[in-house]
Amino acid sequence: MLMTTSECLAKYESFYRIAQAVRRGELYKVARGVYSDTRRHRDVEMLLKKYPTSVVTMLSAYYYYGLTDNVPDKIHLAVERDGTKIRDANVVEYFVPKGTGSIGVVNAELHGMALRIFDKERLLIETVRMRTKMPLDLYHEVVSSYRRDADTLYPAKMEDYLDAFPKREIIFDVIKREVL
Repeated sequence: MLMTTSECLAKYESFYRIAQAVRRGELYKVARGVYSDTRRHRDVEMLLKKYPTSVVTMLSAYYYYGLTDNVPDKIHLAVERDGTKIRDANVVEYFVPKGTGSIGVVNAELHGMALRIFDKERLLIETVRMRTKMPLDLYHEVVSSYRRDADTLYPAKMEDYLDAFPKREIIFDVIKREVL
């Protein structure tokens, strides 16, 4: 299980006892401010723990939801504009409009990991927003996957989400034309 420094302090009561636990091998320092009680951990889980306002999105989310078979080289995370800058070479960072970072966020168990990820409806909105910045073949693959699963999507939920976005009419028109 991954823990932040403050969670470790609540459990071990002091920095000295945390350091002792690390020396004894019952706790492992994974990254600055993140510890684990097991030697093995997944980078995406560690990054979500280290940056608690970030959300798995785009290529990483497509892969975890089975919308593409492309395995991402890097972890794709979304943060709100003016949020914490993620300084990690293994991360592709996406900025979402202020006030929309928590819309459509779910805590899901995917591929044996607990992830904070956009639900499929919000991910479709992000896909349409970023369609000009992604490879055309990936866009078509993801849209085709969405078309196949169109009966599992909730258009009313997407409309509610879109109320917080600029250019909402354009985004919803593209979704209706290409997916629904």
